[in-house]
Amino acid sequence: MKRFSFSLQKVLDLREFEKNQAQTELGKAVSEERKIQDTMDMIAQARAASVHEADGMTDIRSLYGVNQYFKLLDQRRDQMAAELAKAKLVTEEKRAVMREAMKKVKVLENLREHRVMAWKKQLQKEEDDAIDDIVTSRFKNSSDIIVSGCIDEEIAASGADGDSLF
Repeated sequence: MKRFSFSLQKVLDLREFEKNQAQTELGKAVSEERKIQDTMDMIAQARAASVHEADGMTDIRSLYGVNQYFKLLDQRRDQMAAELAKAKLVTEEKRAVMREAMKKVKVLENLREHRVMAWKKQLQKEEDDAIDDIVTSRFKNSSDIIVSGCIDEEIAASGADGDSLF
């Protein structure tokens, strides 16, 4: 029985490799986005803790220091928000690349599946034809034996030498 061979297997392997690369890149982009979001969460927590500390302060220098710290946190938060927006754009681009890579792989996998099904049908047809040939040849051989036996009986009954029949 011959094996199935997909002529575009190397292309499919390449597309799967590209899909895996796209998955890795998307994972990195999502990780970077998550890291920026975590930094923003830490800034928000630091600001909340500072507000809680500043509630009991009465010294002007301490309040001025807390105010400067708030400004620094606000600047850092704004910077992180800009980086998060950029990271989200990169993530969306990586998702688009990933979707495209998945489509390319899916198309080739579908083509491969159709070809496998066609190959199986062809193989089944060849097996059916071979079985039909075997059955037909056995029937023909048994018919030849029966016909040959009838001719021998006719020859014996007629007493001829056998050349006169043909």
